Amino acid sequence: MPPLPPLDSSTQCPAPGRYPATWEEVEASLVRAEAFGASSTRPGLWEELGSHRALIECLFGSVRRIWLAGSFVSGKLNPSDVDVAYLLDASVYGTVADPDDLADLANLSDREWCVKHGMRIDAYVLSLPATLRFKDLGVVGAMAAGDSEVFQILGLYDEIWQRTRHTGRRGYLEVAL
Repeated sequence: MPPLPPLDSSTQCPAPGRYPATWEEVEASLVRAEAFGASSTRPGLWEELGSHRALIECLFGSVRRIWLAGSFVSGKLNPSDVDVAYLLDASVYGTVADPDDLADLANLSDREWCVKHGMRIDAYVLSLPATLRFKDLGVVGAMAAGDSEVFQILGLYDEIWQRTRHTGRRGYLEVAL
């Protein structure tokens, strides 16, 4: 199992960039690692993230990838929450039509609701582009309708996820599921 990227000494976060990881690698490196053995929050946050992910998967059937960032993806011993973005295939994003399911999705994306229900999760749900073939990207008529906006939104979130409140830029993890 390759280790997650080293933490920058000035920010205690990964250097700017998006780093691939598996679910198991994240758990091993950010929850079970010796450096976090004395953490009073990481094991609970991990369980809450697992529960939250299961609820999102109940609504959509599957999640393709997850972006993880914030204090959970840092050297902080006791982070207060998990920042997560769920990236869904375009074919399932927007398929939730039942009013009750839409309300559930709104709740799962509301930090205050999550905290009230025992999950210290700050979550976002994003679509991946429908265009799958690289050679179709940017070609008029070949790229799926709406993908230009999807790429802009993903770029915006990528930029946001690489920023910190006080110390400049940081990296984050992309977990393939």
